[in-house]
Amino acid sequence: MNTPVVGGAERHTFELASALHEGGWQPTVFAIKSGSLPPPKEIDLSQPAAPNGLFARIADLAEAIRTVAPDLIVAVNERPVLAAVIARLQARRRMPIVAISHSTVLRNRKEEWMQRIYTPLFNRIEGVVFISQNQRRFWRERGFRPRGEVTILNGIDLDRFSPDIRALHREGTRREFGFAPTDFVIGLCAVMRPEKNHLQIVEAISRLRQQGVPARALLVGDGPMRRAVEERAAALGVAEHVVLAGMHGDVRPFIAAFDVGVLCSVSIETLSLAALETMAMGIPMVMSELGGASEVVDDNTGRLFPVGDMDRLCQALMSLTLEDVRIKAGEAARRKVKDIFNYRDMVRSYSSYFSSLVS
Repeated sequence: MNTPVVGGAERHTFELASALHEGGWQPTVFAIKSGSLPPPKEIDLSQPAAPNGLFARIADLAEAIRTVAPDLIVAVNERPVLAAVIARLQARRRMPIVAISHSTVLRNRKEEWMQRIYTPLFNRIEGVVFISQNQRRFWRERGFRPRGEVTILNGIDLDRFSPDIRALHREGTRREFGFAPTDFVIGLCAVMRPEKNHLQIVEAISRLRQQGVPARALLVGDGPMRRAVEERAAALGVAEHVVLAGMHGDVRPFIAAFDVGVLCSVSIETLSLAALETMAMGIPMVMSELGGASEVVDDNTGRLFPVGDMDRLCQALMSLTLEDVRIKAGEAARRKVKDIFNYRDMVRSYSSYFSSLVS
């Protein structure tokens, strides 16, 4: 992996490694750069003790390959694919490499240029796992032709994220933050980075309140955009209606307080774990139509809106202000996650695919 930090791809990597360990595999996670996200206790994590250049770290990976002689190398996203291909050459070993791709949108010209390097690498390794069908189509249209490819949808633990857990925590969390029973609580659970577009939520709260909706925001997470969010809320006069809960290891008590979950990302959101977790707890989602959002949300389970479109976002939220509409959509959301995005099915698919590559 690139860096063990708080993020969907990183959490997916650690959780998958832990589940594969329970299934008899012996995963080791190798990070190119150091980070603060701790691995599961049963998983060994190798990361540099001090800042280290990419090619020095590739040499470390080559040495690890020679020492451990793994059956399979799993590279999470683009830079680790580059590192794995070079390290395998340096180690003079023949084990297969498979990539798990979590990205969809190319955000700028630098990423478009870098993709010209990464695409031939993806096409020469033994396999690529896409995490959504929309993502798979996106990359095939841009020249991805890997030797082997499969789509394995993200999955959620339905026992950990459930309506029962929501019922257990909902009233307590709402009281903690001063939410009234009549407040329409809009929740967003994500690291505060620019691409997550938290500022649009603040704008939406202001607009909805001007229309008489008792809308309040509960933002779970932290990051570089926190101060900008606070400043925008103050400028719009809605600071008391925008609650910044900070970063938490267990987000379930906070999700439980949501009436509606929202993700208004402008890039990267390939198949959001946060959205699936919210839906698994029986809460409808409103999402910008990006990446795999249309595979997750439909008119039965929530609402989609065009990326960055404030009017359509507010319309989507307004359509879910009635409690009976939200209950019906939340029940449909839970069913959809159970039927399509089940964690156990996901783990079985990865184990089966990895076994086929090894054999």
